[in-house]
Amino acid sequence: MGDVTHTAIFKAVAVTVQQDFFEVKSSAAASTVIHGWALTQSNKAGDANEADLQLTTNRGFGTVTSGSGGSTVTSTVRVRGTPAFGGTIEANNTTKIAVGTGTLTTDLETYAWNIRVPMIFWYTPETRPVILPGEYWTLELETTPGSSTTISGTIFLEQVGT
Repeated sequence: MGDVTHTAIFKAVAVTVQQDFFEVKSSAAASTVIHGWALTQSNKAGDANEADLQLTTNRGFGTVTSGSGGSTVTSTVRVRGTPAFGGTIEANNTTKIAVGTGTLTTDLETYAWNIRVPMIFWYTPETRPVILPGEYWTLELETTPGSSTTISGTIFLEQVGT
């Protein structure tokens, strides 16, 4: 494990409700390592628009229900010739991932994001989340924004295995 092989993004989404900014599901044949992620907002400036949003990461395995209401995003390979990402990446699911008969571990990590400053987060090698084949990982917005906020995001990940 060591190279960021793929990125996925969403651009200029008007966020008005809680959601999963990113939901990553590993393929059945490979693991996925999350190297980092970034969030920015582009429509609020000045002290009057200052807001702190609560972010958490979650992991699901077994039978969990994927979120909905957002979109499936296509990942981009970082180096030409790298195989396409075999899993699924969704963005802005307003119905968040939910437990079925499997296990959903919530609040693996928690962060407060002051939207006046970009939130760029890089995991150290020892702390990178590893999503085993068929498992899920989400970056969740737990706070409802006070008003519509235009947010863009990027996730950096690596596919490991076949």
